[in-house]
Amino acid sequence: MTFMNESKSKQRYSSSLLSSILQWDVYTWEKALHYWDRVLLEWTPPGNPSAENQDLRALDMGARDGGLSLYLANKGFRVLCTDLGGPSDEARQLHHRYGVEGLIEYREVDAVVMPFEDQSFDLVIFKSVLGAVGQFSGVAAVDAVLDEVHRVLKPGGLVLFAENQEGTRFHRWARLKFKPWGSTYYYLPQPEVIRLFSRFESFEFQTYGFFACIKSDFLPLALLDCAVCHSKRSAKHYMAYGHAIK
Repeated sequence: MTFMNESKSKQRYSSSLLSSILQWDVYTWEKALHYWDRVLLEWTPPGNPSAENQDLRALDMGARDGGLSLYLANKGFRVLCTDLGGPSDEARQLHHRYGVEGLIEYREVDAVVMPFEDQSFDLVIFKSVLGAVGQFSGVAAVDAVLDEVHRVLKPGGLVLFAENQEGTRFHRWARLKFKPWGSTYYYLPQPEVIRLFSRFESFEFQTYGFFACIKSDFLPLALLDCAVCHSKRSAKHYMAYGHAIK
């Protein structure tokens, strides 16, 4: 998939909407959002190239407070908002506040064994799910999640994802020092990102973030990252984001 000129396709978001969608480390994860915007502009929905977003079925996996469901519903998609134990009450309040609750349904779903028929969805989206699954259910379960995503997608269906990479020794130190979960969370090595998504027909990703892992949403560190993060596939960055097509 070759993108149109980025400056022409980049959508504008208010700071409050960005925070509602991404919820933490917004300066870094915003890169994923604008990437997804461009992917969605270029993507041809499976089976019906002229389908409107409201005719497509999207799955937000590991939704928690519902930010990514808001992102898709705000574009007109009908979204199933899911999480282990069910999405939070904050998710419902968020969607009501933005007036998109009519496009969103809620369900308790374990991403490792999803209760959906094969080829049920046109689109799957998730953020920081694989790392959490690896933390609580083991690395083998991460493969099971991708197997399930592949299974429930229609041929030609789209996956949008963003995950934490392993990064460098600096990141390992910073996470142990500054993140309460830093010693147990599963941060994906970049070769593992590539291997996991190799089961799809096509797959692209980029990376971003270096110093901002010390303190999220801190503008000086975000500006420093703008200066140092140039490579599109650097294993030295701490966040990987991209898309895959079945």
